[in-house]
Amino acid sequence: MTRMLIAAGVLAVVNMLYKGIGPALLGGRTVPPRVQAVADALPVVLLAALLTVDLLGAGWREVDWTLLPGLAAAVALRALGRSHVTCIVAGVVCTAALRLLLAM
Repeated sequence: MTRMLIAAGVLAVVNMLYKGIGPALLGGRTVPPRVQAVADALPVVLLAALLTVDLLGAGWREVDWTLLPGLAAAVALRALGRSHVTCIVAGVVCTAALRLLLAM
């Protein structure tokens, strides 16, 4: 049990140091516009990659069609200008509701 607590504590400290390196090194400097554009696009690209892998399954051979309505709901809400969190929550709720209906 003690080893687990020590490992969790070390992991928390390493995480704080890791997240603090960028602001500590950059300070109040502004980054170039190209770097800022990449940083702004990164969450969207990662989300798209996660959705693609989850939709197509292991080895891209097992398509899970129940994700499509949730994905469509998230895309539609995003097109209407809703926040990313709202889109993700709506997609999850839509997919979960469909799976619940299919399980009945």
